[in-house]
Amino acid sequence: MTQTIFSTVHGSRLYGLSNPDSDHDIFTVTTSTAPRARQSVNVETGTDSVRIGFDAFLTYCFEGSHQSLEALFSPYKQWGPSEHGIIWQDYLGGLKITGRGVFTKYERTVRKFCFGDFKRRRHAIRLANNLSALRYEGRFNPVMSPALIAWANDKAENLKGEDLWELLV
Repeated sequence: MTQTIFSTVHGSRLYGLSNPDSDHDIFTVTTSTAPRARQSVNVETGTDSVRIGFDAFLTYCFEGSHQSLEALFSPYKQWGPSEHGIIWQDYLGGLKITGRGVFTKYERTVRKFCFGDFKRRRHAIRLANNLSALRYEGRFNPVMSPALIAWANDKAENLKGEDLWELLV
């Protein structure tokens, strides 16, 4: 039987960028051995859920999946009621993610988002901030401070494309 290791709020509510119309994103890591994540959307409740097995989750983390790393470093994790949450809590709490492949994947995503609409440009700024912390500490806090939100909103409003990319690299 599949057990929950942890769940966390995800997406805009994790970052601090939600508005009244934002959906409720939930990211759950389980003991499942399935090789891929499963996503389900409930339009009635506005809930978007991702469930992923532990091994696949770690693979995604070490490959630089920003969604998986945001869940890994979320300060809002709710650990599962079973021993599985307790067993992995210390390991995940001390895990650091580094490496050229991770950094390259982030850089590619940041660059792509610099050329998008306002929301994507703001995500480029958020991801660049997270990448900076990954490079120096191997970890980051995905929750944006009010000052970073204000700065990201201003820059995403006034810069795009190469101009934004130049600021972020």
